[in-house]
Amino acid sequence: MGTTSGRDSILLVGASGQTGRYVLRYLCAASVPVIACVRSAHRLASEPVTTLASAEVVIGNVEQPHTLAPLIERAAHVIYLAGVDRRGLLPGAWQLEVEGLSGCLELARRSGLPGRWISVGYSGSDRRTGPTWTETRWRELKLAAEDTIAASGVNYFVLRTGLIGPAVSTEPRVSMVQNSIAADAELPCNALAFLLTGVALVGATACSRVTVRLDPYGLKLQSAVQTLSRLRQDSPVLRTTRLMSHA
Repeated sequence: MGTTSGRDSILLVGASGQTGRYVLRYLCAASVPVIACVRSAHRLASEPVTTLASAEVVIGNVEQPHTLAPLIERAAHVIYLAGVDRRGLLPGAWQLEVEGLSGCLELARRSGLPGRWISVGYSGSDRRTGPTWTETRWRELKLAAEDTIAASGVNYFVLRTGLIGPAVSTEPRVSMVQNSIAADAELPCNALAFLLTGVALVGATACSRVTVRLDPYGLKLQSAVQTLSRLRQDSPVLRTTRLMSHA
C-alpha cells in the first residue's frame, strides 16, 4: 500500500453505507486488513462472513473523535465516508460534517498517518446557491469539509462527484478533471468504491483533488486508477477554512 511503517490496516469510516459496503468488499477481496468502523454493529449484519474475512468491525462515532483515536493510530490509510444526508439536514449537521471531521484529521496528523486521508467531495460545492435552502446548506457544509481536509496538514485525496447512484452490473467509463465545477456529475456507488479502493492500494498524487463523472468515451476504471498518480498537486493551503455560522 505504499507505506513503510508497521501500520498495515486501512481504516474505513462509514463502512455500512451505500459506498462503504462496496469499498469493504473490494478491500476484503484483495485480502487487505480492514478496520471497518460503524456506529452500530448490526449495520453490517447482512454482509456474508466470507465478505468480512479480513475485516475487523469496530464501533466508533465521528462526532466523538476520541473513539476513533486508537483506530487511526493503527491505520496506514483512512477512507472516510461519514457525512450528513443530502436529502434532509438535521440539527448537528455541522458537528458531524465539519467539527467531527476536523477532530479526526487532527488525530491523524498527530499520529503521523503514513498514507492518505481519502474522502469524497461534492463537485458542485463551489456553486453556493442550490434550488432549496437544504441544498444550499448542504453544499456549504461539503465545501467547508473539503477546506478542512485541504488545510489539515495530512496527505489527502478527495474524489469529487455529484450524484452517487445505485450500483451497476457492467463496468462504466469515466472522465476525470481537476478544478471543475460539475454539479451534474454522476457515479454509481460501486464505481466510486472501486476508485477509492484503488487510491488506497495503488496510490495517487499527494494532496490532490479530482472530479470524476460517467463518460461513455472515457477511461475504464482500472485505467482511471492508474491515471490518479499523474494528477496535479494542490497548492499549499493555510490551516484556516471558509467557515459559515452553524446555526
